Amino acid sequence: MRDGEKIERMLDVIKDEILPLTECEVKRGNHVFGGAILRSDTLTSVMVGSNNRIESPLFHGEIDTLNRFFKLPVRPQTNELIFLATHDPCPMCAAAIAWAGFREVWVLFGYRDVECDFGMPVDLEMYREIFGANGITSENKFFTKHSIKEALAEVSDPDKFSPVIEEIEKRYAALEVSDFDYPGLE
Repeated sequence: MRDGEKIERMLDVIKDEILPLTECEVKRGNHVFGGAILRSDTLTSVMVGSNNRIESPLFHGEIDTLNRFFKLPVRPQTNELIFLATHDPCPMCAAAIAWAGFREVWVLFGYRDVECDFGMPVDLEMYREIFGANGITSENKFFTKHSIKEALAEVSDPDKFSPVIEEIEKRYAALEVSDFDYPGLE
């Protein structure tokens, strides 16, 4: 599968699978982040999840996705799958993805998007305050993290993806998240 087709498929998964679940979960009082686990060869979804902070503050979108995946009675090996996150993962989620054995991770919204556009600076603050870092490195010994937005610079017609990204951004912006107190932030 060519990179443009791969990006198109991942955007479709976010728009058609993760976002509808997230919209339902936000109405219940959960947060906006979600994830999907895709087969590397076909990019078909194996599992989709969304934030489930009502059940536990630890059940971020990535953790919910992982929990759902590991409850499957039969599942593919994680090193043969792609983890797709709607947003750059927080320290807990990044570590969970690594512990689960995923080798390829893709994200749509970066840390700056989360901080500026979503008004949630806590992920970067946790990285800085707890680990003295500014997020996860894209190349590390556990996985390679790719940005969908950055990868668009390398496809032949990046502008064709603008309408779907704009639609995704508008749908996320329309979600009204209930107040949530982040630990350590005043």
